[in-house]
Amino acid sequence: MASPGYFSLQNIFSVAVRERCVVNLKSFKAPTSKLKHIPTKTAAVLIPICGIEKVPSILYTVRSPNLKNHSGHISFPGGKTVKNETPVETALRETEEEIGLSSSKIDVWGYGPAFPGRNNEIMITPVIGAIPKLTHMDLNVNYSEVSEVFSVPLDVLCNKDNHFHTQFKNNYILPVFVAENYKIWGITAYLTHVFLSCLLPKEIYKNEWMKKKIVLSL
Repeated sequence: MASPGYFSLQNIFSVAVRERCVVNLKSFKAPTSKLKHIPTKTAAVLIPICGIEKVPSILYTVRSPNLKNHSGHISFPGGKTVKNETPVETALRETEEEIGLSSSKIDVWGYGPAFPGRNNEIMITPVIGAIPKLTHMDLNVNYSEVSEVFSVPLDVLCNKDNHFHTQFKNNYILPVFVAENYKIWGITAYLTHVFLSCLLPKEIYKNEWMKKKIVLSL
């Protein structure tokens, strides 16, 4: 078990942890080899690593029930790219549109490879953004797109008692994280797993879902 000091703001937001995370993310192999074709549609999401009341946490949103697609799902701030946008520009723009978090508050660490989204219809690039000190005053939620914003401490996400998996009709499985009344699943859970794997040493973040008999394929 990690010592309490490992999850301190000083450690998580240190230069050494940042550099390790970015290097690992850049070299992470996206599971695209089994795709019949690579989608041409692209999107980007921000994975916000935040200091909330001195606790390192990841910020999530709950999509508005009024949206046509994936209403009520837990997700990261983000959306489709527009012409000539970089993944970073897309993630920052969508984050400000959805939850009112200004790009001036976000320290962009970098971004990883694009991952296939649900039903392999779009390629999603995760962008890592650090907000060492986040308060509710930094947010201005657009309730037409987002019904709720919540955070989960890193130590909760690393607790194996909160690790589950879901098996889809096509026999593929993906990780699931449970935190209080929230169930994080699908591509959001997978990107959470990727980020934690890149951010933390293996002895700190251990997720056993990949040891299941069914091989991962998005």
